[in-house]
Amino acid sequence: MLLHRYRDLNGTFEVEFEDNMLKRLLEQCICCGKLETGGILVGYYDDMLQKAIIVQGSGAPRDSKHTRTRFYRGVDGLKDWLEEVWKVEKAYYLGEWHFHPFASSKMSSIDRVQMNKISADKTIHCPEPVLLIIGGDPSSIFSISLTIFNGEQPIELTDHTVELI
Repeated sequence: MLLHRYRDLNGTFEVEFEDNMLKRLLEQCICCGKLETGGILVGYYDDMLQKAIIVQGSGAPRDSKHTRTRFYRGVDGLKDWLEEVWKVEKAYYLGEWHFHPFASSKMSSIDRVQMNKISADKTIHCPEPVLLIIGGDPSSIFSISLTIFNGEQPIELTDHTVELI
């Protein structure tokens, strides 16, 4: 099994996820074709609180809106899904993911504003949410960007390693 690891340039922040989780996100992107899609990321932090481990990404909630250039994530069914993931894996909300079909995985200004709002929202209890964006063609050539938001300047992570575990 492959393990993807992303880090900031200083090695302060790290995010990792297994290839199976990425494959499930790519399948959702393929199903949406030329429309944006997305969901939330769940997982946990290591004991040192330096690494986020993403274990799952939700599908788009039923009340989401998909267009070629925008994705409005709904909430229908997320509470039940989060409760189930917590019972089974002790995983909790870590951030958001979405797909830029046949375009760059670079975050937009809209993405930045939305993630800064999530970071600042005390009711969400996630001061450093992760944003994972998939861009390109999910069935062949795609790219991934990973960014952490901490209320200051977003911290972009780079693909550091892919390990066989």
